[in-house]
Amino acid sequence: MTSEDLGLTYSEEEIRTFIEEAVAQKGTQYQPRFYAVTGSHVYGFDSSDSDIDVRGIHVAPAEEYAYLQTPVEEVTINMDGTTEGFETYADIDLRSYELKKFGSLLAKANYNVIELVFEAPTVMNGLPLEMDALEALIREHLPMNVPHAYLGMAKSNYYKHLDPEKPVGYDPRPKEFLYVYRGLLGAKYVLDHEDIEANVQTLATAVDGGNPELVEELINHKREIDEPTVPDALEQRTRAAIVEQFNALDALPTPDKSGYHDALDDWMHNVRI
Repeated sequence: MTSEDLGLTYSEEEIRTFIEEAVAQKGTQYQPRFYAVTGSHVYGFDSSDSDIDVRGIHVAPAEEYAYLQTPVEEVTINMDGTTEGFETYADIDLRSYELKKFGSLLAKANYNVIELVFEAPTVMNGLPLEMDALEALIREHLPMNVPHAYLGMAKSNYYKHLDPEKPVGYDPRPKEFLYVYRGLLGAKYVLDHEDIEANVQTLATAVDGGNPELVEELINHKREIDEPTVPDALEQRTRAAIVEQFNALDALPTPDKSGYHDALDDWMHNVRI
């Protein structure tokens, strides 16, 4: 899938212009290198009012790490409301990681950045060979603790938004159920296939016990204009599906990252120079 397949309201050229203006700002020597669309557009449950989530990598001069004031770890635009000067791109949320920060997230096997490498449709890629090499490197070491990260995300979202015993933050909308279910399915998928899949509809079909019909119903409700709470019958079925997938994960294997960090260091060195 390419970014053009997503039917975005901005062209790739417009998004690239936005990235350049946001990251390569006056007074910095940050070089935007790789960016892709993530979020609900890649998860398979975007709506007409969904923002465009863009994540990627910029590179600062290595010598800047020799100073007390080191390069900022992230450049964020429009993440909490519209950033002044970027009103034209109000519907695009940008998070750009400096290479070192990106590498530290990879070292933790953070599913967000791994999905960026594997699944997200690119809008800017000045590192085609390096990103192909990174995907191969990660694939060689999967599953690592990626299932643990997906499971942690699912649990966090459940207890934050779907636990009826916690009235503060309780928000039983379709989006919240989809985030939890996607996390559980994603954990099982990487265990079974030693690969990454971000789209919840694909996951529900590929994972044993997944329920694609249930996912489709949740997405249809999410795409209604007022995004209502889930009807009682659908909520009961969804909660049962969540429990089923949670039980299917049982005890996760101990992560094995032998050689992974050294390989990442080599990859980061190649990108930095």
